[in-house]
Amino acid sequence: MSPREKHIPDDAHRTSVCLTAEDRAAIRWISEVRRVQKNKRTTSNDILVDALWYFLEKTEGKTREQVRAMVPVVPTGRSEEATDNVRVMPKPRKKR
Repeated sequence: MSPREKHIPDDAHRTSVCLTAEDRAAIRWISEVRRVQKNKRTTSNDILVDALWYFLEKTEGKTREQVRAMVPVVPTGRSEEATDNVRVMPKPRKKR
């Protein structure tokens, strides 16, 4: 069995969500429906994120592009200042 392909972005932050038994049952039901449809987005994270975007689009009238425009741009590359702080540690000498 091959491992599941990575589908969460590197810049995503881990958080915790408290769910009731009914909430978990709803997520399991959606997951099973998606599994039958051969949809790869079956995890709780996928379902909650999809629900968030659906809510923003339908209820709040915000598109992904509008939300992305509000998020500050994060520099993608490493700056030279960050590499200046790297210190190479010497290898320990072997005892004879």
